[in-house]
Parts: sequence; C-alpha cells; structure tokens
Amino acid sequence: MIGLFGQRAADPSTPIDLQSLAAMVPSRYNVDAPAGRGGCIGLAAHAGGFACGRACSANDADIVLTGAIFNVAELAAGDGRVRTAADLIGHLYDTDQLARLAHANGQFAAAIYDPHRHRLVLITDRLATTAIHVWRRNGETLFATQLYTLLGDRRIVRRADPRAVAQLFTMQRTIGETAPIEGVIALPAACIATIDEGGEARKTYWKLAWDSRGFDENEGAARLADALRRAVARQTIGRKNGLLLSGGVDSRMLLAAAPSGKLTSWTTASYEANRELELARRVARMFGSEHRALIVDPADTLAVNDDTVAESGGLYPASNPMSAFLPRVGEACDVILTGHGLDYTLRGYYLPTRFAKIGDSRTRLPVLRPLPPRPSGKDVFESLRQGPPRETVGRIVRPSYATEWWKGQEDAMDRILRPWLESADSYNAWDAFILHAVNKHYAFTGMMATRAVADLAMPAFDNEVFGIYLATPPAKRVSGRLVHKAIRRLAPAIASLPNANTNFPANLDPWLEVGALLLRAALRRMGIAQRPALPSRAHSEGSWQNLDSLYREEEGHRRRLVDIRARLDALTFGILSADGLAACIDEHLAGQASHTKLLRQLLTHDAWVRRFEIVA
Repeated sequence: MIGLFGQRAADPSTPIDLQSLAAMVPSRYNVDAPAGRGGCIGLAAHAGGFACGRACSANDADIVLTGAIFNVAELAAGDGRVRTAADLIGHLYDTDQLARLAHANGQFAAAIYDPHRHRLVLITDRLATTAIHVWRRNGETLFATQLYTLLGDRRIVRRADPRAVAQLFTMQRTIGETAPIEGVIALPAACIATIDEGGEARKTYWKLAWDSRGFDENEGAARLADALRRAVARQTIGRKNGLLLSGGVDSRMLLAAAPSGKLTSWTTASYEANRELELARRVARMFGSEHRALIVDPADTLAVNDDTVAESGGLYPASNPMSAFLPRVGEACDVILTGHGLDYTLRGYYLPTRFAKIGDSRTRLPVLRPLPPRPSGKDVFESLRQGPPRETVGRIVRPSYATEWWKGQEDAMDRILRPWLESADSYNAWDAFILHAVNKHYAFTGMMATRAVADLAMPAFDNEVFGIYLATPPAKRVSGRLVHKAIRRLAPAIASLPNANTNFPANLDPWLEVGALLLRAALRRMGIAQRPALPSRAHSEGSWQNLDSLYREEEGHRRRLVDIRARLDALTFGILSADGLAACIDEHLAGQASHTKLLRQLLTHDAWVRRFEIVA
C-alpha cells in the first residue's frame, strides 16, 4: 500500500507508535514508520523509486511526500538547500508560501508535522490524484493515502457509509469528500488542511477553471504536440521507464512524444492472436521501443480481485486484468507511463453529446447536445454514462431507502458541481464531475494498481498539457480534431494506423468515423459483416475480457456470484434489496438479461466487505 500515513494525538506528550498502520502494508514495500510524541508520519514506498521522500525543514518540521513534483528548482527560487520535492514542501512551509503549490507540476500528496506548534498539515495536489483519508475524533487525527492502511487503527469502526454505498452502486465512484467508511473523509483537491490546537482550518490554493479564449485547432495541435514531448521528458526520470501501450490513440501519442528507445512498451490481451496486440507491436517497432506482451486469461483475473479492491480502497469496480499483469511490468520498470486521462480531458469523453443508434449499437457523435438554460447537479447525475442503468439500480434499492438514495445523490451532485454549473460554460461541470477529485474516478482503479508495483507517470495531468485542455472549449474537445492534428504533428505514420477501438484509421475525420461505425453495425446486423473469431465468448476483440460472458459462463466467476447470492443479507447494510440483487444475479446467469456493470460492482463490494471486515 504505497503512500503516507500517520497520526496526531490530542496531547503533544502522547507517545505515537505507527506499527498498527504499518502492519497493513504488504512486506514488498519499504516502510518507514517512526515513533515519537504528539505526531508522526510514516511512508511506504517502492525500492529505488523516485515518487516519495522525507525531509526536515529548517524549523524542525517533519515532511513526508508521496508522488513527485517536477519543477522543484523553479519553485525553490534559487534556494540551493532545496533538492527534493519534500525539501520544497518544507521550504514553502517555513516561509509561509504553501500557496505557491498552485504552480507545482506533478501528482503528489504531502504531510507535515511541526512539533513546536503541535501542528499537522495535510496537502493534496491540484486534482487530488492521490487521496488523503482522514479520521478525527476528540482531538485525535489519523490519516493515510490508502484507506486500507488507515484501518490498522482499531479505533476506527469499520462501518459502511450508506452514502458511499449508494454512490458506488449508482455511479461506480464516490463524489466530494465521501469515503466508503463512516467517519472517514477524503480531502478535496488543492487542499491545505491544518490541524492544531485551534482545530482544523482549510485553504484551497488552486481552483479548477477553464479559459476558452485559447487558440484555433492548428495552433492548439502544435502546442499539444510540443507539450507532450516536454511532459514525457519530465516524467521519464527513472532508470527503467515503461509505457502501457494499447492499440488506441492516447498511449500511442506518448510513445510518439518520447525519444526513440526511451520506453519499453507493454500491451495486455486475453489471447495471443489479438488484433490490438499486433497493432501495438507495429507501433512499438516504429519507434524503436522494445515490446512485451502480457497475456492474461480471463479466468485468471478472479484470483487478484481481493487485492485489487484493497489497493483501490473499495472505491471502484476492481480492474482485475491490470492487477494480474502489472506485477510483471513492475519487475522490469521503475516508472510506468500511461495515457490515462487524455481521453476524458482533451477528447471530451464524458461531456454530454448526442448519440446515434442502429439496433443495439449506440455510437457517440462528436457534437454536444443542448443543455437546459440553468442545468443542475441532477442534470449531470441523470446523464452519466457510467454505472448500471437507472432502472437496474432502482431494482436493487431497498424501497424504504429509495427517496434518500436518489435525492441524496442529486443534492450532493448539485452542491459539489455548483461552482462549475454556474460558470461561463456549464458543459465543463460534466468534466468537473471527474476532475474535482481524479482519484475517485471509476477508471482510476488501474492507476492504483500501477502505483502498487512502480512509480506512476500520467502526462495528461502535466501542468503544460492540462493547461492546453483548460484552454480548449468543450465543443472543440468533443470534435476530436485537435488531438487528431496533434498526432499527425507528432508522427504522421502512426496517424494512419487503425485505432484498435474502432479498427478505422486513427486520423479519420470524426464524422466519417461515425458513418463508418454505423455502416459496419448495420452490415453486422444484416449478417453481411462478421465479428472476428475469438477463443471463447469470455474473450474480446480488445485488451480486456467480455465480462458479460465471463460472469455467466466461466466456472470461477459463476461460482463466486452464486456464493455471493447465498449471503446477500450481509451485504445490503439496510439500503440494498437482497431480493432485487438476487433477481439480477439469476437473470444474468440464466442469460435472460445482461447486468454486467451491476455484477462487477457487486463483486467489488463483496470483496471490500470481506477484506476490510466491514460491520453492519
């Protein structure tokens, strides 16, 4: 469980022993858990990694940082004593300049304990890419980046927060400060939380805001290509750097932005003859990158489910394939780069768009759909494209809790997203749903699995790259043209290669791609075109498995779901309907309906309850 953890006692003379928290960290990590009085900070890190550090400030404050800041020298303003990111945090604290973290370029979380003032300071980065979970009672404070680590202290009652359970089953994530454990919160983004004798005070040192006065697409594409080159150069500072290379657009851009041979490339698939795997091999060869395949049989992903849920704090539907193959990447790489975030920022993946439908096939159109004159959090909530269908969720809610379930989430969305809903462009509230706390996004489970084996680098959130995103209006993001033009500037040769997600050229005009997708769907519906042959129905054409069939037909997954069905009463916590969940399990296993997203969440929920020892 990589990250930081610690305690501040109510009394500065109280002895502090962090061993109960450190005991929750697997033995493969280097753990530093000092003892002391009043307050202590522990650290779990990879051997030889760069994404961590401890320092002592000039005024004797203890500073621990997990993650990385890539512009330390710039922020240190010539102070030669500042060499590391932890040094920088100490320098800014001593000189009362922590607000300068608004310009910090990196993903990190930090903690400071000042023994002279008996003060604890907790800091999240601009987008909360690393969570800090906090429990406070009677002047005592416990904190940890990993929720599982925090539960090493038995004072924390392992009781589920019903708001979090409702959000997870509806949206496959929590929002705001909500955490799955009652009495525990997750600090918001760009937060400096100070806890001392006066209580707790918070400051927000940076605010998520868009400025769409920017540039035309050609200028933006040129700036993006250059920014990606610089971001990759900043973040490939390990001895051995790897890239999770899919057959899609995002990771391909990063490989094109890197110097030839700088990165090894790693691609997962569920069978050797996979089309996406072969495409990734072609891209890797073009850039002189050593390529390695990671074949994960769909049936083997169940074995890592519990560990994956622990790594991700139970927040997300577990990304088992990532946890199954990433240890092999971590054995060979100090730093792992990923294209995560480029799709839902620069390509506007979660913005509200129009859809076209042929039969059961829905295709996203590269154009925004109209919004109400004054959209609300409820409008965002009702238009989300993640989580089970609303009618399915309605079936698994206990009737007596249904009003609170829906109204509670709508009100929370409205409260959290209100600053962006009332901004100059309300479409940005849809992106703020993800970006107000990136670590809570349901797709971030793969990034937690990556952090579990190596230092994680995400160029999408480099300040320079992210600044281009913030200056791109929503309509231009969903059109996809800026990214297409940037790919052609980075490497024209890869722009014409197929995108594994569609099998059409990556530089195909977005509207032409829509037409091609709809035509192919129609031809398949008429039986003229056929899907590629697969080893089994549990496999898929892309990187991952076909969860619909995997849950229904693979013996291990089917057996697990049958087992869960037999003990649903222990998983409902007074807000879920055991009968509704049982009916959905039965329908899916019998092939009468597809409840893939619900069952994925239920498998995660069950593992969370067992592994975290959650009580009713």
